[in-house]
Amino acid sequence: MATPNPIRAFLILSSFSALYVLSLFYRVSNAVIAPNLCSDLGLNAETLGILGGSYFYSFALFQIPLGPMLDRISPRVIVACFSLIGATGAFLFGSGQSFTAALFGKALNGAGMACVLMGALKVFTLEFPARKFTTLMGIMVSIGMLGTVLAASPLAYLTFLMGWRMIFLMAGVITILLAFLLFWILRENKPKGASHAFPGPAELKVGVLPSVRLVLGSLLFWQGATITFFRYGTFVSLQGLWLGPYLMEAKGYSPVQTGHVLILLAIGMIIGASIAGKLSDRTFPRPKRVILGGLSLYCLSLFPLVGTWEIQGSLWYGLIFFFIGFFNSFGIGVFSHVKETFPKSISGTVLTLLNFFTVAGAAVFMQSLGTIIEFFPKINGVYPARAYHLCFLVCFVAMAASLFVFTLSKKGEGREKYDEKEEIS
Repeated sequence: MATPNPIRAFLILSSFSALYVLSLFYRVSNAVIAPNLCSDLGLNAETLGILGGSYFYSFALFQIPLGPMLDRISPRVIVACFSLIGATGAFLFGSGQSFTAALFGKALNGAGMACVLMGALKVFTLEFPARKFTTLMGIMVSIGMLGTVLAASPLAYLTFLMGWRMIFLMAGVITILLAFLLFWILRENKPKGASHAFPGPAELKVGVLPSVRLVLGSLLFWQGATITFFRYGTFVSLQGLWLGPYLMEAKGYSPVQTGHVLILLAIGMIIGASIAGKLSDRTFPRPKRVILGGLSLYCLSLFPLVGTWEIQGSLWYGLIFFFIGFFNSFGIGVFSHVKETFPKSISGTVLTLLNFFTVAGAAVFMQSLGTIIEFFPKINGVYPARAYHLCFLVCFVAMAASLFVFTLSKKGEGREKYDEKEEIS
């Protein structure tokens, strides 16, 4: 497969990356504005966890129909329409005056942004050579992590200046502009020797139910789903919510100081994702060793947070957070590792089913950790440090267990190629 012309390739990558910046901003912003949400909406740890998890529950739920839609309808239409839904959710969340209104807005926001990464990966699969897939994904994730940077100290500062509501209204407007931009960029492209850029329904040989059965019947898929469930679930629940209150309540940091430290998670992810993508593609089609090595170090990076010893100073927290973000990024190779098992014609179904478990992990962990914290009575109006330490221990143990499951996959498994011309019934 030939790479698209440089201008089109740049526009595709940069536009999807910009939209992914907003997607990540939306999903992790609650960590810094948590005190504002609690005071404005009357939330406690449990309801704060439910509010944060609602984004991921709806995000995960929409992965199920999204895959067949990407396979059978132009990604151009799906990405644009879903992004407009995400913008609507941002408006509702920013203007909501009650927990219920904010919850509905956050859930709608999650549903709309569910298409961003998966839509991009579908386009990468169709328009770029397979050996560049993880590199492109790594670049996009690296750029997208700027959204988590913006959701740290910049968000804290802007919240002080104009309030969190105005920020989300502005983000919704930018989301709409990017939706129309991508609709224009992804217009039909007809390179020489090809009938059109995106396959139409006539080219698709695998039905919806047969393709789902094919994916769910693969042991490799379930091993990949398990590790991505715990990898992303532990990471984003900490980055997107619970590390913020931990630093502010247990360590006495201000929101701006907390944002400064949380930025190191994003910086680690930005640097790590591009490196992980290139390493995975160099070992294509067997990136398993790269994935296992990076995620094993990610698991070890979580251990200092369990409270076994006292961490003194923001410098140490910043260093730990950097390594957590850096090594977590090696998990992006799982998508390529699993995707290459199946026909390209159902790549959207494969990727979105895998992403369903990825985002479901975030929803489950974000809410479950809030429930654990709520079991501990407040002391002087804040939750004790041991409540957070228990949550961090749960994350460490869960990640270690998922690594064990992933190591059981057989060497070379997942490289069986199905004949694209064979109809699977």
